[in-house]
Amino acid sequence: MHINGLKDTEKTYSLLWSRTADEIPYNGYHYAAMQAVIKEPIVRGRTGIEVGSGSGYDVCAMAEKNPSVKFITIDICDGIYVTAKRVSGLKNVVAVKASALDIPAKDESFDFAYSFGVLHHTPAPGKGLSEISRVLKRGGPAFLYLYEDHSENIFKYIPLKIVTFVRRLTVLIPKRLLYVLAWLASPFVYIIFTVPSKILAKFASTKHVAGQMPFNFGAGPFSLRGDIYDRFAAPIEYRFSRQGVRDMFAKCGFKDIEITRLRDTAGWVVWGYKA
Repeated sequence: MHINGLKDTEKTYSLLWSRTADEIPYNGYHYAAMQAVIKEPIVRGRTGIEVGSGSGYDVCAMAEKNPSVKFITIDICDGIYVTAKRVSGLKNVVAVKASALDIPAKDESFDFAYSFGVLHHTPAPGKGLSEISRVLKRGGPAFLYLYEDHSENIFKYIPLKIVTFVRRLTVLIPKRLLYVLAWLASPFVYIIFTVPSKILAKFASTKHVAGQMPFNFGAGPFSLRGDIYDRFAAPIEYRFSRQGVRDMFAKCGFKDIEITRLRDTAGWVVWGYKA
């Protein structure tokens, strides 16, 4: 089941990144949002690895701002070819098609690791984090974004349970059809969730409620199609409690673990140092 799930994951995201590769505003992308809430530089040393490149926006942002650092970026899906094209003008980036569960690098090769929204879509997130730990030098940090289970937020916990139930059916829908359905649903989700959250965010007394609403980050009526597709198409999805991510990091040999959230976006930002 895991092998088939991994192959299906590859197909799922190959379609997503091929459809949205040139439609995402390039403003530092997830890397900028991560760095905004992490109280120290993500990029450091001479070498770094990105686990899960998507279509290459994050590694571009990191590499352009840090030309003296060498980057390896890996992804299991065909988005890696989009990434390779995107970084073709950068001499300090190499794109490799590979799995997060079997990183093609020697032990203790990198000074830091970065991964946004990847390990929770693998059959074994702990195995992926162990691989990241293996290729990190001693004392090197890993910076990850992982899905949360929303057990701390009733506004998102109940809708998540509904979505999880519906996903049992949607993962069976052909991916191209599901992407079209996500495109059609995006304006409705934007109106139902994003617009009210933007209104509530304007008032001090309701701003905290706006930050807890689902899809509060939409930029336009069709801007949510990729997120909707991601939510309903992913064949594998793990979600973690705050203690769950801390325990996983500790089990994989990390110390000085820090956990926070992105601004106005759900999910855990967690980092720690290889012991």
